[in-house]
Amino acid sequence: MENIVETNTNSNETNTYSIYPVFWSNEYMGEIEYIYQMYKDQEGRIFSLDAYQDGSLMDLIQETIEQDLVFVVVNHTGEVMANFILSDVYRYKDIIIKANIHCAVRRKFWGKEARSICKEFRKFLEDNFKIKKIIAEVPQCKYGVIKLIKDMGMVHEGTIKECMLYNDKKGQPKWYDKLIYTITRKDM
Repeated sequence: MENIVETNTNSNETNTYSIYPVFWSNEYMGEIEYIYQMYKDQEGRIFSLDAYQDGSLMDLIQETIEQDLVFVVVNHTGEVMANFILSDVYRYKDIIIKANIHCAVRRKFWGKEARSICKEFRKFLEDNFKIKKIIAEVPQCKYGVIKLIKDMGMVHEGTIKECMLYNDKKGQPKWYDKLIYTITRKDM
C-alpha cells in the first residue's frame, strides 16, 4: 500500500510525497531511526511526561510497527518528512471503529508544509482504510498542534481537565487539560 501524492505548495512548485507503512526490517532501519529521532527531538514538547512509563520510546515504535500502524511521508528525494502512528485501534472485521493518531513532522518541514502533509495523510487514510473515528488528544498548551489538527479538519469534541503532565516553559512539570479532537466519517 503506497500512495503517491502531488501537492502544490506555491504557484510554481509541485512536491511529490510518498506515504507508506514501515515494517520492522533491515530495509527500513534508516526510516525507523528517523522516526525515533523525530519523536526524541520533540519529547517533552509533544509528549506527556508519563508517555513511556510502561516501556521505552523504541519499544512503543517497534510495537506499532509490528502492528502495521506506522506510516512515513517521504519527499521526492527520499527524505523522511513526517511519520504518523495509529494507536489504541479497535476493529470490527475490516472496519477500524476508532484509532488515535500521533504525528511527528521534522522541524524543517513545520509550518505550511506540515499542514499540507497532514491533509494528505488524512486523504491517504480515507482512501486506504475504513476508519469510523480518528482521535487526537492534545494538551491545551500546544497551540501549533491544535492549529495543525484543525487544518486537517478535526473538530473539538471534548475536554478532560488537568490530566496531562508536561514541562512548562521553565522546564517544570505542570498539569494541562486534554483536548479531544476527532474526525468522524459520516459515510459508514
